[in-house]
Amino acid sequence: MKKIGIVTLSAITLCWAIYDVYPDNTNTVTHNDSSKKGGSKNFSSTAKNEKLASQTLLAQTTSLNSSAPVCQYNFDATQEDYDLWNKEHSDYWSMKKFPLIIGQKFSLKVDQPISENEYGIVEYIAKSKASLHSPHNIGDFILPHTGIIAFEMELKLPISALGNSSFGNSAYYSSAIGFNGVTNNGYTVRSNYWFDMGTYDPDFGQNPTKLSYNIAYRLRDNSGPDHPYYKGQKLTNNANGYQRLGVYINQNIKQVGFIINGVDQGYKSTLPAPLENISFSASSAISIDAEQLFGQELSNELITDRNALQFNYPQGTTDICGNVI
Repeated sequence: MKKIGIVTLSAITLCWAIYDVYPDNTNTVTHNDSSKKGGSKNFSSTAKNEKLASQTLLAQTTSLNSSAPVCQYNFDATQEDYDLWNKEHSDYWSMKKFPLIIGQKFSLKVDQPISENEYGIVEYIAKSKASLHSPHNIGDFILPHTGIIAFEMELKLPISALGNSSFGNSAYYSSAIGFNGVTNNGYTVRSNYWFDMGTYDPDFGQNPTKLSYNIAYRLRDNSGPDHPYYKGQKLTNNANGYQRLGVYINQNIKQVGFIINGVDQGYKSTLPAPLENISFSASSAISIDAEQLFGQELSNELITDRNALQFNYPQGTTDICGNVI
């Protein structure tokens, strides 16, 4: 049986659609493909109900310039949790815990040959225990139901990718940070910030290096349209390789806006109702023949505390814990 990666699952089928993307063009042609493996697959076969266990957990330290606790999401799934999931889902590539973790930053350093396996890909993941076993993508962090909520995601990409559209015989590397949650009127919301390089199309050859973000919502039983928004993004050619996305969710008007590398894109998606809860995940996959990336440290980081957010948001915006920025 052909293995499927979680990065592939989360980044390609996360919004229930495959996109024909034209560079630097937000106009896309979408093809719904409910037959794609993993598009609506739950992350656990053992979940028996949809009871939401709130995990609105805050670190017991103090934010800079603030008496409020640091606002953090709880990425507490362990390698033992992933091993159990791997055993229950043998048709997917095995998940591994990121080798380097500092707070909500998840990294891998390409400093030695990657251990070989039969599929040629190593995949790393960061999730919470609750979201790993959550039915129907119910989030495990309760959000404020009014106001504007913001958070940021940052990807540290291979330096060689910046300013280039194709590598020719390049190693495969993919990274993503995503979120999902549900509304109170029966919809699942999914979003992803995703980079990949070194993919290959049997009909067209080497695919261009891609950075993109997307959001979509659909009825929780996966019926009806998927209401997607997708944007392919040019890589900013900076010296350090970081690419940062800000997301702000206006619960009052039920709209979602984006800021990419400091440039506000405005509201791009309208939700069917306020987002009640949220879960986050980070993932990376790399081919075992990634010699051209040796010496580089690549990372995915979720930024949720108001004092660490870098971009300018509408007045009154809070972090996901409700602390005003």
